[in-house]
Amino acid sequence: MALRLGWAARQATDAASLDALPDQTEYLQIGRNLAAGRGLQFTDPRFNQQVWAYRTPGYPVFVAACGADITVIRIVQALLDASTAWAIYLVARTWLTPGWSLAAAALCAVDPLLIYFSSLILSETLYIAMLAWGLVLLLRGSGRAVAGAALLALAVLVRPSGMLLPVLLPLAAVPRHRLLMAMAGAGFTVMALLPWAMRNHARLGSWIWTSTNAGITRYDGFNPAASGGSDQSFVRSMPELAGMGEVERSDYLNRLAGQYIQDHPAQVVKLTALKIGRMWSPVPLSSQFSRPLYVGVALAYSLPLMVLAVLGIAGPSLPGRAKLLLLAPAVYFTIVHAASVSSLRYRLAAEPPLTVLAASAGAWAARKSSQ
Repeated sequence: MALRLGWAARQATDAASLDALPDQTEYLQIGRNLAAGRGLQFTDPRFNQQVWAYRTPGYPVFVAACGADITVIRIVQALLDASTAWAIYLVARTWLTPGWSLAAAALCAVDPLLIYFSSLILSETLYIAMLAWGLVLLLRGSGRAVAGAALLALAVLVRPSGMLLPVLLPLAAVPRHRLLMAMAGAGFTVMALLPWAMRNHARLGSWIWTSTNAGITRYDGFNPAASGGSDQSFVRSMPELAGMGEVERSDYLNRLAGQYIQDHPAQVVKLTALKIGRMWSPVPLSSQFSRPLYVGVALAYSLPLMVLAVLGIAGPSLPGRAKLLLLAPAVYFTIVHAASVSSLRYRLAAEPPLTVLAASAGAWAARKSSQ
């Protein structure tokens, strides 16, 4: 808590600082509009157009619940992020001793990426906390596992790219009735998304189950200028987009991305490799975070974590089911963002479970040294 609140206290709250990551401004505008009774919408300045389904409602509702006040949001996110470390301790206790479970929680607590993102008006902190506590519940027996599947389904409203995790994680976490729990996760996901899809159908005339950001994001990942990261400057060279509605625009860009994938298979393979490399780079790759301090801190944390996590997978401290569960978010989000756009930001949800694998490597080494 001290690390996160201390970092948050150092951050500016002016519009210019938020615009450095434009997603922050969008979420804040939607949250403020919702809090003021104007609904889940904002004006996209690129098209000078009011958009109603560009972001799923989970995080904007959280922003509105915090009064759309930046300071309050940062304080609550510091609490949530600190609770993630607690959840990781409880997950680790399923297989490890209290001491090594505490080591996993400590690794989570000092994660510089988690600390940094906890002060941003972005959905990562809320989603990661929901994912971590979903894992805790899944590992606590059949009754609580149902609640865990429901929590993971609600998390899809915060981060729609995690849509399959309410189905996949119960398969690895629940020792009995796995198929039944996976079906429950699928059912909860449909139940969570259905009111949103119905609202979008009523408002836009189309069944949008996630968001109208999907087409833009896909084209961002697959277009003639794509580099693996996110760069939506292509919007400025496509004036036809301004004459479309948000649903039409998303469908149009989705079709263009599909055509590019079909016509350039070799480039798609190259882009996929670049995206995986960007996601798991131990240092920031953007010019915004290329300062030696940022690079040094990221390298000092990420490289040991990754090495220890690999050793944890190879070691005998955890059963195979546990390794599969803890590795699942990393594999899943790597695949998802290889088919979209990628950066360090998108691996954040995978890092807390990896700290348990890393701690298990320490437990294994400690046992070997004592023999």
